[in-house]
Amino acid sequence: MIVRSYKYVSVCLFFLAIVHFTNAQELYVMSEPASIMPTRSIMLKQSYQQMGGKMNNSFYNTQIEFSFKKNWMMHLGTNYTASEVYLQHRLYSLDDIHAHTRLALFARAISSPFNPSSNAIMMEGQQKLWNAGFIATRLQHKWASSFTAGWLHRYTGITSYTKNGIQYSWSNGWLLYPKNYNSYGQTNLNFYVELIGQQLINDKAHFLDIAPSIQLIFNSQSKLNLGYRWALADNTNRMSDRSLYLSFDYLFFNALPKLKNTKK
Repeated sequence: MIVRSYKYVSVCLFFLAIVHFTNAQELYVMSEPASIMPTRSIMLKQSYQQMGGKMNNSFYNTQIEFSFKKNWMMHLGTNYTASEVYLQHRLYSLDDIHAHTRLALFARAISSPFNPSSNAIMMEGQQKLWNAGFIATRLQHKWASSFTAGWLHRYTGITSYTKNGIQYSWSNGWLLYPKNYNSYGQTNLNFYVELIGQQLINDKAHFLDIAPSIQLIFNSQSKLNLGYRWALADNTNRMSDRSLYLSFDYLFFNALPKLKNTKK
């Protein structure tokens, strides 16, 4: 079953891409690109996730995101039991007309009171952990691709399971509508396909999920996301191997004050 599942990956990857949005921001549903949200902006995000598999759980997550400098941004989030802090720094940018290449580093910490019995490292608030790595993103007109890889370390879980792993994702998307931009007020329709995987260290356990999504952008300022994620290959004993994801967020431009220039 695992070997046969990988045959679908090459077919799925053909239908990939993303949108050219405000300041050429890639707006993936399940992952972050190497691009930074507009400087001095604040985003409020509310999401709902219905997990499926051995255990069905629902998560409501509220998140605030802000970019306080040109190459820095931070997320603070909670599902009202666990909490998350995410920090990203963009290292490199190569910009061209309707295209760019960007590299970034990120770090994430999740605090959670739960202690589930699973060899997989779960990142939806079920375990206390930290995660750090890099992101590489390439935008080309209406298409973009982003690869993320990072180290995982959890503090909770059954002691017989490894505490370390590698988390990776390959996110792509396609602007479906409109074919031509006339104004930032146009509603955009985007289609995404993201591959999300995890390899546990000192253990043969791993999984590879696929997550297609659709996205509507209104007035270049708010987004409505709907996606579904399920396992292509999985030999872990994780509680949930599929989920439905729904979220809405709103971006406030120039919401933060300008930082004073301390240079003399």
